[in-house]
Amino acid sequence: MKEFMLIIRTQGDHLEALPAEQKQRHLEKVMNYMGGLLKSEKLNSAQPLEMEGTIISGTKGKFKDGPFNETKEVIAGYFLIKANNLQEAIEIAKANPVFEDGTDARIEVRPIKIMAGIN
Repeated sequence: MKEFMLIIRTQGDHLEALPAEQKQRHLEKVMNYMGGLLKSEKLNSAQPLEMEGTIISGTKGKFKDGPFNETKEVIAGYFLIKANNLQEAIEIAKANPVFEDGTDARIEVRPIKIMAGIN
């Protein structure tokens, strides 16, 4: 099995505008989703990310820090999963409840590149 990183991108805090009951239902859906991945031994780890942070970019020792306002998109969280191949990882990502409840989300699915000598 290969490891894949599912990077969840949303327009700001995608749960902020939801009423409390809908937030609770969404949380229950996410916990059920994660429970299924754990039961099938597909989930290594997952966490939401805080909305604060910055972007640092640079070349030749000169750095700039953000945030940059070109977009309101943020990385809201991640899942580190196991899947047999990219297609299975995509199907796992498509089942994520972040796509429900009217949220405008994207999930980037990336294979983990294994390099000798790291971990």
